[in-house]
Amino acid sequence: MRQLHASDSHGVERRREVVVRPDGSKVIRVEKRRRTYSDDQRDAKQAMLKNKRFLIGLCILVLLAAGALAGTYMYRLTSFNTEEFAGRLQADLSAAWGGDVKISGMAVDGLTMKASRIRVSFPEDSCLSFVAMEGISGEISAVPLFMGKIKGESLNVSRAVVGLRPGFVKFAVPQTKRELPFVFRRYTAPRLEVGYAHGTEEFTLERNGAPFYMTAEAYIRTSGNGPEPEYVLDLSQQKLKIKGWPLMGVDSGSVILNGSGVKQLTFSGFLDKGRLLNKPTDLSPFMITGNFLLGTDFRHQAWTLTGKNFDLASLLGDDFSSLLKVQTGEQEGDEKHELKLDFALPVTTEQKRPSLKGYSGSVIKATMIRLPVLRLLAAMAARNTEIRLPYSSPVFTSGSFLLESDGTGRSASLKEISLFEQGFLGVTGGVYSNGTSLTGKLVFKIPSYMVDSRKLPSGVTQEGHEIILPVKISGTPESPQDNSAGMFQEEAPRTGRPEMHTAPSRGIALPAPSNSSPSRITVDGFM
Repeated sequence: MRQLHASDSHGVERRREVVVRPDGSKVIRVEKRRRTYSDDQRDAKQAMLKNKRFLIGLCILVLLAAGALAGTYMYRLTSFNTEEFAGRLQADLSAAWGGDVKISGMAVDGLTMKASRIRVSFPEDSCLSFVAMEGISGEISAVPLFMGKIKGESLNVSRAVVGLRPGFVKFAVPQTKRELPFVFRRYTAPRLEVGYAHGTEEFTLERNGAPFYMTAEAYIRTSGNGPEPEYVLDLSQQKLKIKGWPLMGVDSGSVILNGSGVKQLTFSGFLDKGRLLNKPTDLSPFMITGNFLLGTDFRHQAWTLTGKNFDLASLLGDDFSSLLKVQTGEQEGDEKHELKLDFALPVTTEQKRPSLKGYSGSVIKATMIRLPVLRLLAAMAARNTEIRLPYSSPVFTSGSFLLESDGTGRSASLKEISLFEQGFLGVTGGVYSNGTSLTGKLVFKIPSYMVDSRKLPSGVTQEGHEIILPVKISGTPESPQDNSAGMFQEEAPRTGRPEMHTAPSRGIALPAPSNSSPSRITVDGFM
């Protein structure tokens, strides 16, 4: 009975009904029959059917979702390729950049965004005149595209031109605080050009009248996680032309931009003097650094030039070329120092070159020419007819000075001059030029043993073993003069005048003085 009851509990229900017991309570009576093999097969078929229905419903749902996604994607693609979207993008870019934006050839092909040209024209109160980009293409991420946004890893621009406004002397750009309608992690421009606009004319390196011109291969990346990200421009294969200076070849450069302006600027390379002067190439290494906050006046000397092997004429022009030719800024050993100048771009029309102020560094070679006092020094040093010291055009091999110029050609100076010629001749003082005339004072120092005591100019003094000869500089930059013309006088040796043939301390052997005339004294081994 127990086994029959257990088997009946797992049987197949046949009928159930409500019955009333004798005590008046109601119960449900269920009639079952014993389960058969066909019942098990029927249950398995019903379970399989349910699974099929679920899978079919799931497939239909997936297909509907895929269709919706595809439809949305196609809608986004078609909407990106419409004039309405291009107009909306132009409006968003105009609001973000604060200028008038024109887009040509805008299209989205798959996950690639393309535009043939984007040009931004800025208002008159901006130092930027325009920015033009050509051959724009970028890979867009799928998820942002589905959300209606343009985001991606990289945007490539075949050519980008930044036109600065001529005559504008203040670093000012529109401040909108608006986000760009597209965001990329990095930007590349195989050809980036930055220069001053000249109407419809193209920028060229040969346009020397512009204050500034640069071409480079640019790689731009975003940096920083703050509310205002920084843009880092890594530059290579760069050419830099500053008005009035020779062409500069930049091996590497970087510019860091943020919301406050140019946070840091660094260019390093070589100055190619041979290319412009039609001489064998003579490269001079240099580095330019600086920073510009918004509102900075371009006439402010915010750039710093350091380097070596620079010619004075390449920095100051011809203000002192007829007086002094200098090669300066050598950096070899502890006793040598490099050229270091603060300068500003020549943004005004009257400027011929950058205004500058700084230190010459260690002089490599300086030749003084066309100054009458040099002939006087040669006469003073001619102790007999057998010796002629090269003071008609001395070459100084060490020293330094400070230089300053406003870049207009009307104000330039060499201050704290200190030059030395192989231990024999020294020069100190300062010279000034206003473009049409020279003024200043130079003090020449020569060892007393090299001077003929009969040929001493008036106004000469002696300090220790040195003869001191001060002269006033005058004349023009093309023809420098001094007041040495009436200084020379010949007179017989006076009794009581000290003999000026003190033995040298620089390795030059002199014979013992004789009782003969000083004109008979010779300097052995000088030549």
